[in-house]
Amino acid sequence: MLTVVRSPSGEQEGEGAPKRRRLCVTRSLSDVERMRLRAALRNLRGLYGTWACLAEVMGMQPRTLRAIASGKYAGSPGTAMRAARAAGTTIERLLGRPVAADRCPNCGRGAP
Repeated sequence: MLTVVRSPSGEQEGEGAPKRRRLCVTRSLSDVERMRLRAALRNLRGLYGTWACLAEVMGMQPRTLRAIASGKYAGSPGTAMRAARAAGTTIERLLGRPVAADRCPNCGRGAP
């Protein structure tokens, strides 16, 4: 028969109770998605006028946006989500394959 003995404080003897590890799942962007995010940030900067204005809308630092747009930093899915919100579109459309202006973005057909 096995008897489990605990210390009066409830902790295990020795180093204390083992710490639980937090599961952190990071989903990064592919090379193509990072390239499209950089292009989207540069286009959004043109629409908003300055990096500072775009950064304020996205809730980020201007230097961080400039570093991502230049390729110094890799963009994250969170940055892509903020850029999509600033652009008023979805992440899929922002990072997806570009569609010609005279084509339907959903079906790909030409203008009638």
